Amino acid sequence: MAASSITAYNHTPDYIHQFYIDDAWGGNSFAYGGGGGFVCCVTYPRKWHQGLSVKVRWTISSSDPNATGAEAEETWHEAIVPIEKYDKPGNVNVHFLPNGNVRLIISSKGAGHPDYPGPDYPVKPPDFHFEPWRGAASEAEARARSR
Repeated sequence: MAASSITAYNHTPDYIHQFYIDDAWGGNSFAYGGGGGFVCCVTYPRKWHQGLSVKVRWTISSSDPNATGAEAEETWHEAIVPIEKYDKPGNVNVHFLPNGNVRLIISSKGAGHPDYPGPDYPVKPPDFHFEPWRGAASEAEARARSR
């Protein structure tokens, strides 16, 4: 077995409060962000084989601290995600994509590198203006300032 750190890339407008790969906690991720932090550790087979997959569970809510009702509620999601083919061990990269899709890529490269086999780094659409971290040390501080 190989062991590596986990990093998330969030390609959605939602805030990911927490996520798990099987039972390993992977952290959180702001909307259209990720890749900047790593959480240790998860294990996986050193050699890829057909049918290799993991269960990914995650919670989301709106990134807007002023959201109310259902948008403000944290909801759980779950998917059985195939591990894409890899030739050698590397970091575990989880890409949260629109419509509840998830990709899991094992690579020594990260999103944005020309040899990375997965999606590029998340790009915030021009019409997405909410940045909870701007001027706040945490999501909780951003929420408190908006009241």
